[in-house]
Amino acid sequence: MMIAENFNDFVDKVSEAERSALNSPAGQELTQKLLEMKLAQNPHMTPEEWTQTKSEFMTFMFTVFVQEVPEAMHELGHHVYNELRKEN
Repeated sequence: MMIAENFNDFVDKVSEAERSALNSPAGQELTQKLLEMKLAQNPHMTPEEWTQTKSEFMTFMFTVFVQEVPEAMHELGHHVYNELRKEN
């Protein structure tokens, strides 16, 4: 079973799943711990830096998902291949 029909939909669906997971009670706890850890490193962290940290964390989660789920890695490779073959 494929997650999506194309690269953009794949990224959108996996990202939405990440956001849903982070909005769960366990995800909120994890996000709070990440915030506390980053504030311990930089007590004067700006909202922009926190936004960047969350973006980097989402990218990290995406990467881990694709690495740990062989079917997702295969599908991502399929979509990337198709994107590379598109004529502009």
